[in-house]
Amino acid sequence: MYSQVMGPYYLKQQEYSEGIEAFTTRLKENPQDHVAAFYIGRYHLALNKPDKALPYLQKAAAMAPDNADYRFWIGVAHWAKLDFAEERKAYKAALKLDPDHISANLYLGHGYVDEGQWAKALARYDKVIELDPYNPEALYNRSVALEGLGKKAEEIAALKKFLEYYPDGSLAMRAATRLNLLGDFTYRNAIIGKRNVTIKSVVFKPGTDELVYESKESLQVVSAMMEVNDKLALHIVAYKDGDVAAAKARAHNVRNALLAGHPGISPSRLPLSWFGSAEPYELEGKSFSIKDSVQFITVTK
Repeated sequence: MYSQVMGPYYLKQQEYSEGIEAFTTRLKENPQDHVAAFYIGRYHLALNKPDKALPYLQKAAAMAPDNADYRFWIGVAHWAKLDFAEERKAYKAALKLDPDHISANLYLGHGYVDEGQWAKALARYDKVIELDPYNPEALYNRSVALEGLGKKAEEIAALKKFLEYYPDGSLAMRAATRLNLLGDFTYRNAIIGKRNVTIKSVVFKPGTDELVYESKESLQVVSAMMEVNDKLALHIVAYKDGDVAAAKARAHNVRNALLAGHPGISPSRLPLSWFGSAEPYELEGKSFSIKDSVQFITVTK
């Protein structure tokens, strides 16, 4: 019981050297304590010492040959040693013991991506998502595998699914950029104040200038940022190709949505512009013309 309790404790507290000392003593007292050997290996890995970690992990696996976790972490140690062939063998060994081992499926998928084996990678990520539908790494890398297979429509769908669940952070920004490069502008990256953020594009009900409910929800994120930073001002720029009146109405409606329920935000912090033309947009050397869009541009003084 001690090893099962204290093993994760030292990992959580990042007290790796202390853990090595404690479990080395315990392993000397009981050389058959495979849990102690396993955690000594884990602590050495955390200290970026895979050469020291591997013998302990192998010792644990030898004492508990049915433990899939031990096989998986042997794979991680080989990865840290840049021995990718042995890494893959270890993940496959883990999956023979437990076909539903999420991490072994996931990391094996990563290895296939690195080698350009897209179909095999996709199969691993699909397995992970079957077991863990919201796994962020599998959701994102599934789109990478689909890109490698040249399945554009499925890649776009996968990127949107990832962004639906994980709209924040550097991976979200990368996903939005990839979407835009594919000609899909459901999500856009923007600089709001001093932050780079991913925003779901504003959408209007067909044939009207009225915001759909989901757009009103996403605009609340922008409103919240403006409440936190009372110096932040955003220029709302609306484009509607061939209809300047609609562009004007949409700019006003977006501002109204941002102000709704936020009396502390002055309308003067949300200046408006509108154009009856498509938005010209360049990204990574590619040019686009977006017929219907709303952009937020930080006002600098």
